[in-house]
Amino acid sequence: MLDMTDDEQMAGQQGQGTCLFEAAGLRLLHRPAPSDHALVLFEDAPEAGRLRPGWLTGPGGEAVDLYRVVPQRAGLFPADEMQALCGVLAGTNARPAIAIGAGLGGQAALRHGQAAGCAIALAFSPMGVAPAGHPTVADIPEQDIAPLAMVAFDPKRRPDALQAEALRLLDGVHVLPLPHMGHRTERTLIGDHVAREVFAAALRGDAGEVARLLRHNRSHDDGFLSSLSLACSERGHYRWAADIAEQGDPARRHMPDLAMARAEAQAGLGRPLEAVETLEGLVVSAPRSPRYWGLLIDRYEAMGQDVAVAELLELALAYTENFNFCARLIRKLSGMNGPARAQASALADMARQHWPDRGGQIDRLAKGLAGIA
Repeated sequence: MLDMTDDEQMAGQQGQGTCLFEAAGLRLLHRPAPSDHALVLFEDAPEAGRLRPGWLTGPGGEAVDLYRVVPQRAGLFPADEMQALCGVLAGTNARPAIAIGAGLGGQAALRHGQAAGCAIALAFSPMGVAPAGHPTVADIPEQDIAPLAMVAFDPKRRPDALQAEALRLLDGVHVLPLPHMGHRTERTLIGDHVAREVFAAALRGDAGEVARLLRHNRSHDDGFLSSLSLACSERGHYRWAADIAEQGDPARRHMPDLAMARAEAQAGLGRPLEAVETLEGLVVSAPRSPRYWGLLIDRYEAMGQDVAVAELLELALAYTENFNFCARLIRKLSGMNGPARAQASALADMARQHWPDRGGQIDRLAKGLAGIA
């Protein structure tokens, strides 16, 4: 473990905060502020973690007294180093503190929050809290968890639901279901006032109010809106789906998740050309994305536009060099009349040279061509 000199601590203050502790696997950074409580953020990665410190500030960037536990390797919190780090943290902070984290950072907040001096833990979509062989049995000792622990998760995502089911059996743990947020439930903290209100409710011990605030703030997240819109489309409620996909910041309506949901609703409302236009916008924004090309091609396929599908598959293959588009183009051309079948045969020969490791698949495609001929 390294002792930080005064010069090193001053350098840290000018960047991410003062480094209070550093070892081979962990660092503890402190950004002091005159708030009435402290946050202990267990990050899940050395850089660009899922839960961003900037989301935890108050209105107008108002600072909060923030401690950051940063692993040197993603998701790894060595037990001996954590014990030493928690000792430093507990001896440094005298304010009421909340342990917070997402994913593997959420697991660490639950497992180490109390040792770090936190009476409250808030974990977003925690990972690894239950062994794979026993998904409904938490492997975190009950006595290690903070007296009040709250676990936010999406009940529609089975892996997270199993983790929450294991945790809810432990004393003091409250589960906060946030449907349609997927694995990124921590994004419900984004917003000028949200984090401060959530932390105030948590400090009062009001888990119900924390859940209400997080559920209400889902409507600001593109992922939530797109998931909810797609769920409505799946049930045939296309008008609702379209209205939901149009919500949120107008400047962000071109974002991929919302655009895909909007295209699905447009198609369901009998406006296939609008759906095509929406998906074409995605392809133009990221022409090397096989996913966007695939969605656009599927939409033309649903419209029965075989010639357009073949042309788009050829373009998609040229931009992405994705074998799946090649195989799909061979099948499409082989089912068309005239010179298209000869083109399919020539394309199969080219594919053998370009993807020699796909020889078996290409041979099966060629046999299909021979059967059609």
